Amino acid sequence: MKAKLFSLLFSGFLVIGGWAQDDSKYGSTPEEVEECKKNLSLYREYRDQNLPDQAMPFWRAAFEICPQSAKTLYIDGAKFYGDILDEIYEDSSKLDIRNAYIDTLMLVYDKRIENFNEEGKVLTYKANDLYKYDESRAEEANAMFKKSMELMGMNTDAIAASKYYQTLYGLYREGKVEKSDLLVEYMPVLDILEYNIAKLDDEKKRGRYEKAKGNLDAFFIKIAECEDIIRILGERIAQSPNDIELNKKALAVMNKRDCTDDPLYLEIAERVYADKPTASAAYSIGIQKLKAKEYSDALNYFEEAADLCGDCIDLNQYYLRAGQSAVIIGNTSKARSFANKILANQPRNGDALMLIGDAVAASAKSCDDGKLGKAGAYWLAVDYYQKARNADSSIADKANQKIAGYKKYFPLKTDLFFHGLEEGASYTVECFGEKTTARSSD
Repeated sequence: MKAKLFSLLFSGFLVIGGWAQDDSKYGSTPEEVEECKKNLSLYREYRDQNLPDQAMPFWRAAFEICPQSAKTLYIDGAKFYGDILDEIYEDSSKLDIRNAYIDTLMLVYDKRIENFNEEGKVLTYKANDLYKYDESRAEEANAMFKKSMELMGMNTDAIAASKYYQTLYGLYREGKVEKSDLLVEYMPVLDILEYNIAKLDDEKKRGRYEKAKGNLDAFFIKIAECEDIIRILGERIAQSPNDIELNKKALAVMNKRDCTDDPLYLEIAERVYADKPTASAAYSIGIQKLKAKEYSDALNYFEEAADLCGDCIDLNQYYLRAGQSAVIIGNTSKARSFANKILANQPRNGDALMLIGDAVAASAKSCDDGKLGKAGAYWLAVDYYQKARNADSSIADKANQKIAGYKKYFPLKTDLFFHGLEEGASYTVECFGEKTTARSSD
């Protein structure tokens, strides 16, 4: 009898335990669970029929009774309140009720974070809606976007990155932040956008980051002149010269805008490099060496920048500068090696193709075999300039200038005939082992 009673009690505990495990997210009692499921079912039924007014009472009940029941509860709630706000947004007579709905929408996002985490992701939605429906609260939205970026890092949503800078610009226009804040924050945001543009294969997703980058640059251009950058960042750094993070951000901005002539640039670069050699600092010192015509030293710093960079987003820029320096000192094989590394990452990189053209043209003298070897090098160089022009229209003018310059060194038709060639014939440039096409200058 005792054994039977124990068995019944144990079975009861299993049933209760099973209910608690399966249904606890719907409520703490069987009655709450039943009420929660009923309201969830009814609001979803009206939602699916596109009847939000009928859905809302049941949604509110579920929101209060069982906030842990489903993430979709919050996704749907945000849409319900967003649709209401869209309808009344421009009605000035409903300002108070609009603000009440905004506060409720913010609460929906807070409760989603509380019950389902994903704070960085949800803060983007929250900040975006706050700024969308009440631009006077831009400072709050800006702080949310900033926190979202801190939590998400390089996986920050395109909207968060773009709107963070947009709201920061708005605060600058209101006199609530300094221009130096905009200058300093530009590069971290740009890094996020360029990282995702390079990483994403999905054209639609990549397009969102490309659009965000366009918006970012549009705001930056409004405030960024080299004279301002040097003056403002100089004042900011003078206040905190040993703030390495500030120096790093300043250096990145100066590199981006090519504000590299002022002595402040080298001062910052050397300070960052002395603290810890970084790719950006090595590159910056390399730029100064290049301008001072210390080409071998420049090449060494650019190579170091590439080594320190790993697979960072500026790697191709470091390779390009290293290759350009190598051409100047006559190390054309190294220049081509750097160009090929760029092309391995970006097969249609116009600058890399231009670099190969420069390296080939610079080698023309060493290809001179007393016949058409030198001319062959110029033909091949022009081939690469044409490829560069076709790959990147933004460098077409530069490529055309190179093409016109080297066409002057093509042989005459009589010279082609003398060597058994005619216009358009295939020709192998022996010193490079590549085929090109014979062309005359007349």
